[in-house]
Amino acid sequence: MCCENAFRIIVLAALLMGVVSCQEGEQKPATLAASEESIAAEPVVVPATAPEPEPVAAEVPSEEQAEQMGPEEEVIVSYGEKKLTMRHIEFLQPKADAKTIKKIADWWLTTQLLAEEAVKRGLDEDPAVRLRANLRAKKMYAEGLKEHVRNAVQVSEEQLRDYYEENKEADRQINEPAKLSFTHVASKTLEEAQQVLDKVKAGGDIAALAKELSIDYDKRKNGAVKNATETSVSRRFGGEFLNAILYASEGDIIGPVKATLGMGKGERYEVARFEGKVPGRMKSFEEVKDYIKTRLERAAKEKAVQDLLKSLEEKAGDKIFRSEQILKQEMPVRESPTQRIRMPR
Repeated sequence: MCCENAFRIIVLAALLMGVVSCQEGEQKPATLAASEESIAAEPVVVPATAPEPEPVAAEVPSEEQAEQMGPEEEVIVSYGEKKLTMRHIEFLQPKADAKTIKKIADWWLTTQLLAEEAVKRGLDEDPAVRLRANLRAKKMYAEGLKEHVRNAVQVSEEQLRDYYEENKEADRQINEPAKLSFTHVASKTLEEAQQVLDKVKAGGDIAALAKELSIDYDKRKNGAVKNATETSVSRRFGGEFLNAILYASEGDIIGPVKATLGMGKGERYEVARFEGKVPGRMKSFEEVKDYIKTRLERAAKEKAVQDLLKSLEEKAGDKIFRSEQILKQEMPVRESPTQRIRMPR
């Protein structure tokens, strides 16, 4: 069977399989969603008409041939002149176990049978089918190119250290903030908060009082707030409450203190017991080296892809046309105002 016919059969199979899978409730492996073109000899544009495929005798290797094959060329399943080998399996699912190989083999054979039937029924002449088949092949090439560009990106030790020095104060993964813990009872009025304080001073358990009387959702945890940063406490309870916590010693009872709720949700009064503080610390370079490398590589890889795309569009020049309808929808990209971390060049 010619290359054109082989490719057409493979790309049409996924379309027909979608209908079959809805009827039978079967799903193909997730890793195979866009793998049809990987097995095809070479993708080409589907012709307007195609001759009906002729049956070809299966070329099943003999036992002697199989013994001479390397593990990569071991035939897992075949249909006519088409074969699925371990090399193909590795393309689709690296280091697949026996169960996964079985699933891939079953899916591959089903694809061949359905694709051949799709051609017999003339689905290859459907303009919509042909368009999707053509775009799918191009998408595979595009994704392969992007992966190739990403894999070529390397981040040097110097870049890692530059990032550490330039961002160790701002990056919370490096400069770990102090953590505050406390148990609190939230009340609607100052009078109610004073009653809570009186009960605590009389020997009442503040955790039990929180569960019984607090109007905050923390009552489900007996009013406990653990390992909260100063920023999160200020955002949630307001600056006055945060200052009271910061000046308290472990075990101190605080309140009643007016709490200004974040997001404009009003005010209330808090009585709290300070449970303690875990001091913040600056992590060493070696502690965060892997984190920095992952962060910089991710940013550099995406930038490499975007730079490539930009250069390709510039080279294309007048070949690219966008309608007024498309141009009206294009919006300028704005940088996030919260992004203050400097990326090394």
